[in-house]
Amino acid sequence: MEMDCIRTQATLSALHDSEPVTEESARAAAAHCDDCAQCRTFASDLGVLGALPMPKAPPEVIARIMVAVAAIAAERAQEVESVGALETESVAAGAGERQALHFEWFTGTRRWAAIGAIGVAAVALVMFVLIGTGRPPANTASDRVTVATSQGAGSLVAPEATTGAAPAAPAPTPAPARAPDYLTFKGRVYAPGSLLADTSVATQSVGTVSTAFGGAGSPTPVTAYRSPLTDGSIVVKGPDGSRLYEPVTRMFSSVKYQLVAGNAVERFGVWPELPTRFQAPTSPDGSPTFTAAGGDALGVQTYTAKGVPQTQGFAIAPGTPSSDPAASNPTWTWWEPLLMP
Repeated sequence: MEMDCIRTQATLSALHDSEPVTEESARAAAAHCDDCAQCRTFASDLGVLGALPMPKAPPEVIARIMVAVAAIAAERAQEVESVGALETESVAAGAGERQALHFEWFTGTRRWAAIGAIGVAAVALVMFVLIGTGRPPANTASDRVTVATSQGAGSLVAPEATTGAAPAAPAPTPAPARAPDYLTFKGRVYAPGSLLADTSVATQSVGTVSTAFGGAGSPTPVTAYRSPLTDGSIVVKGPDGSRLYEPVTRMFSSVKYQLVAGNAVERFGVWPELPTRFQAPTSPDGSPTFTAAGGDALGVQTYTAKGVPQTQGFAIAPGTPSSDPAASNPTWTWWEPLLMP
């Protein structure tokens, strides 16, 4: 193949792929095609290729993408709200603490994790548009360059060129009138997420939950299904339809820990309590059951139990802010590493 053919076919390929090509290069390619049957055939083949329909994603794939986008957006919104509440509380603690917290949020991993995850959600949404409609948006007429030859004319697209005493627990926040709409599955606490538009994406049973939802009747067993997501959530069919129930979690040392309930949470509005193996502390500092340890990703004080490595679980004192994952629970709470149902 001659150098002119190589250069021409590279230009034609760039035009077909919507890569930047100068008008001069496009016209030179068209002139070369007048005298070269091989390059005319190449241009014709590109035209046939461009006319082929784009593959479309199956409806269930589109549904899973949109569920994932909604879940990521909800999780990031919760994290931003939690951090914002902590920043607001720090104002009362003094200007120095306020500046330190602000600087930590601006430079720490939470800000970048949130931005990164929102970016993932945006990419997922773009992918949905592409695979759902079958092709990217069409170029405008002004972006088209016609490759005219003595054998006919074809249109290709060309875009424009161009060590001390243990700290005391913080003063508790007054508890709300009722707990959130929790339910429990195998002793783990979940909160309601998005409704599923397509229930066919969640058909594999993983067990049952006992709940009356928000009603006044007796709790009944309800089937729990494996979620189409990989975030530890489950799908439960309630009075309003099939809904994602997301694990109630907090971050510690870059690991997600889920809220564990030692009591029966069988209707909305019931607060999860400590597992029965732990005696409720009699002092605000967690004694005699717990000992103060380091803060979690939100800066909330954690407490360890004797004989239990912190990597296997920790406690949170009552009265966290309402924006905290514990949601101002008036009792001590216990958190263990997230498990997939």
